[in-house]
Amino acid sequence: MTKLKGLIFDLDGTLTLTQPLHYEALHEVFLNDYGIEYTQKEDQEKYSGQGSKYTCERVLKEHGKNPSQEEIEKCSARKKGVYDRILANSAIITVSGIRDFLKTVKEKGLKLIIATGNRAENTKIILGRIGILEYFGDKIVSLLDVKNHKPAPDVFLLAAKKLGLKPEECMVFEDSLNGVHAAKAGNIPCIALTTETTKEKLLEAGAIATIDDYNDKKLIEIINKLV
Repeated sequence: MTKLKGLIFDLDGTLTLTQPLHYEALHEVFLNDYGIEYTQKEDQEKYSGQGSKYTCERVLKEHGKNPSQEEIEKCSARKKGVYDRILANSAIITVSGIRDFLKTVKEKGLKLIIATGNRAENTKIILGRIGILEYFGDKIVSLLDVKNHKPAPDVFLLAAKKLGLKPEECMVFEDSLNGVHAAKAGNIPCIALTTETTKEKLLEAGAIATIDDYNDKKLIEIINKLV
């Protein structure tokens, strides 16, 4: 493998345990506005990391709603409003060990960037609240920056480009199946967090290794072999 020079992190479920906040917002909107019971399983396995507009369109179509573009925009805007309310009133929990890990890899000279399905402004708010914004600054790529969403590799390829690196010089950290598929499609090695999905499913999707959190000793061993 090419020498490792950069790390690309998803946000929700990878750095923070905030993916359930997106599900909670979508569940509320689908149930209250459309009478649809949106399950956590379909969120995790089908829509995590896809963005609100895509999720609204696909879920409404699956339930026979045949939404117009205007209705899709309305659904997405509603989700944004509900999510912002939930985020403002929720504690942000980090994945254990992330602060020490970021400090360690920064000292090794690795470049760091966020590639997320969340909006950039929310990402900065979250990173600021948990005290790790300094590691990333403005190095954030969101789904608004690319045409094709995960499981397409676009967001990770753009992240590598913004770091001034080739995809093969990077490693992705993800928690969703869509994210792992996206990394694999971009030929970028991926270490997957088991915060939302089982180890078996993540490895089957193409992750090179899985970790429960950033305290896992094999994580630094993998990094040390590649830098």
